[in-house]
Amino acid sequence: MKNLLIAFLFFLTIDTYAQIAEIKWQQCYGNNENVFTFGVVSIGDGYLFGLEVFSGEGVTNYHGSYDIWLVCTDSVGTMLWEKCYGGSSSETPQKLIKKSEDEYFIFGIAGSTDGDVQSGNNGFSDLWVVKINGQGMIQWEQTYGCEGFDNARDMILTPDGGFVMIDRIGTGGGDVTHFYGIGDCWMAKCDSLGNLEWEKTLGNDGLDNCMSMIVNKAGNIMMIGAAQWHGGLVECFPDGAWGDVWIVELDLQGNILTQYCYGGSHYDLGYSFIELDDGYSFIAFTHSNDGDVSGFHGNQPEEKSDIWVVRLDEQLEIIWQKCLGGYRSDNPNYITQTEDGGFVVIGTTNSNDGDVSGNHSFSGDLDIWVVKLNGQGELLWQQCYGGKWSERLENPHTVLKKSDYNYVFAASSNFSPSFDVQCGTFHNYNAWLFEIALDDTTHIHNPVANQQSINIFPNPVTTEAWLQLPANVPLTDMQIELYSPEGSLLYKAQPVSNFHKIETAQLPAGLYVVRLWNGRSWQSGRLVVR
Repeated sequence: MKNLLIAFLFFLTIDTYAQIAEIKWQQCYGNNENVFTFGVVSIGDGYLFGLEVFSGEGVTNYHGSYDIWLVCTDSVGTMLWEKCYGGSSSETPQKLIKKSEDEYFIFGIAGSTDGDVQSGNNGFSDLWVVKINGQGMIQWEQTYGCEGFDNARDMILTPDGGFVMIDRIGTGGGDVTHFYGIGDCWMAKCDSLGNLEWEKTLGNDGLDNCMSMIVNKAGNIMMIGAAQWHGGLVECFPDGAWGDVWIVELDLQGNILTQYCYGGSHYDLGYSFIELDDGYSFIAFTHSNDGDVSGFHGNQPEEKSDIWVVRLDEQLEIIWQKCLGGYRSDNPNYITQTEDGGFVVIGTTNSNDGDVSGNHSFSGDLDIWVVKLNGQGELLWQQCYGGKWSERLENPHTVLKKSDYNYVFAASSNFSPSFDVQCGTFHNYNAWLFEIALDDTTHIHNPVANQQSINIFPNPVTTEAWLQLPANVPLTDMQIELYSPEGSLLYKAQPVSNFHKIETAQLPAGLYVVRLWNGRSWQSGRLVVR
């Protein structure tokens, strides 16, 4: 009996991903010019994709040059409606943000001063924020930036109804008060109507970069990118000549609270950053094999890169790190934690050795690469998706997680039909939209691991608490409940946006429980009221 119990407990702890995720559906959209895909969010039961087009063939409301092309689809990628946004010059999307079922943002860059771009331009290209409703109608739009070229990186919503943007700049002027030199990170906070509240330049006279942001459980902004050297606003000490991963924590007024550098003697750039129950994790591309980095594949760091996965504790100290890849170049895009405590990492690769097998592309071209790690960073399985030429993911915002077993990709491919790419016939870049699905055949889960926590901040709280809700679940499927220290139901609500406020000023001090129905299961979190 004892041996049977041990065997059963071992069976419970094995990884439940017993098979490779297969493509569930796919659709391709494009025309006679290259079309690239930059973002995806859910809308109703389907999806909204952000594309860049350079031709008016087959699209509505095309303005000229490069336009932003939104494609709304059903649950299997079939087009429901499409529309272009822009002017006579060049507009490119970077990210789509969902605020509610009828409120969405397009975040990108604009070079025009006509057409849909009616808010002016500070330089050659500005950041461009466009608020639309669920039918794609513009509610308002606004440009921001320096007197040169602005490079949109990320935009996130904040609990007060506004948003924060980051931008890689190469000059000052316009909305930018300070510019330190070569390349800086510009952060700007706006209210719910797009009015600029504050702006801050991060960096020094070296090469500084920024890629993405989150709002953490403390209600602060966490930015990840790279810094070249110490000095100015860079308080940590990068190891290499070109730059290390740079993480900066700021409050919602733009004050720097903490910052950290990670890397080795070559260039290391942080791409995506997530908060866990007991710390953080990030992915970066690395060219190093020293300092904080070990396990780099190959001996020519100047010519290739690995995906670097790092697990941090709550003090942002490294718990473990791992290099993923082969002996060519492997680039990161996305990371998420799964219910079993492990991680799914997504990027692109032109390797077919080392950790990588099954690459479909010719030598030098890219496949999309999905990797499953356990909680200690050990590789459990990997899979390449693509055709014989190149498949691309443009940024960290091109993957939508539906569950641990389902992911929707906003990708681009330049050859079909070929291997996994089976939607139409083309030899130039088209949008390749697809979902991978891994059947949960075991149906065995650790009940403790499935009790995912909710992002609640501030916590402890005195007057009001905010819940940051998952962006991949329709708000109509969610329900929020608040329970007293004695277990009585005090409050029940259906959220109307991805930030939900709970008033606590009239509650007695104590330990409360917040529960969220996410459409599939209950998530719970503790809320301390003082």
